[in-house]
Amino acid sequence: MRKLCLFFILLSTKAYGQSILTSGDYGELKLAYDKNTKQITGFYESSTGVDEQTANPKFTCVFYIEGKLLKNKASIETYYPLDTTIIKGELIVDAKKIKIYLDSEHGGCWNVQHFTDESATFSMDESKQWIQVRYAIRDRVYFYSEKKESSKNKSYILKGNIVYIEKIERDWAYCSYVGKKTTKGWIKLNDLNQLKSN
Repeated sequence: MRKLCLFFILLSTKAYGQSILTSGDYGELKLAYDKNTKQITGFYESSTGVDEQTANPKFTCVFYIEGKLLKNKASIETYYPLDTTIIKGELIVDAKKIKIYLDSEHGGCWNVQHFTDESATFSMDESKQWIQVRYAIRDRVYFYSEKKESSKNKSYILKGNIVYIEKIERDWAYCSYVGKKTTKGWIKLNDLNQLKSN
C-alpha cells in the first residue's frame, strides 16, 4: 500500500510538471523560496573586467528578484535595490537548475551576462534554509542578539545591503549578512524592504 501511494505521488508530480524549488546559492544568483506563500525572492550580482586605475570591476550586473511560483514557473519583477525601474521576466525551475529570462537588460548586464537573447541558466552550489532575501532601507540597520530593543549589537548593515532570512517571528527577522565575514542575528522587519505581494 505504501509503495502504491508513493507511486501516485510521483505520478501526480510529473503530470502537473511541478518542480520543487530549493533555496540556495546558485553561483552569482542567491535565491530564497517560501513554501508557505510560494514566494520567490533573490539577488543576482556579477562583474567582469578590471579598471586598471581603480582596481574595480569595469562592468557590474546587479538586480533584486521578486515573484510567486506557479507549478514550475514564476512571473518576476527585477530591479536594482532602492530603485523603482522594474524589468519584468520569467523564472523557470528545471530540476536542480534555474532559468531566468528578462524582457530587457539591466544597466551593465549586457557586458556581464545576457538575460534577453535566451534564458540564463544557474545550477545550485549549496542549498540554504532561507525563506526570503531582502535589503536594508535605512542608512544603518542594526543586528540584535534577541528579539528585543535592549539586545542591540554593534554590528550593522548599510542601506541597500542584502540579507538572507531564515525565519520571521512577528516584527523580527533572523538573518545573515555575507560580507568579509558572515554576521547573523535578528533585524527589525520594518528596517528591510517590504515585499510587494505582502
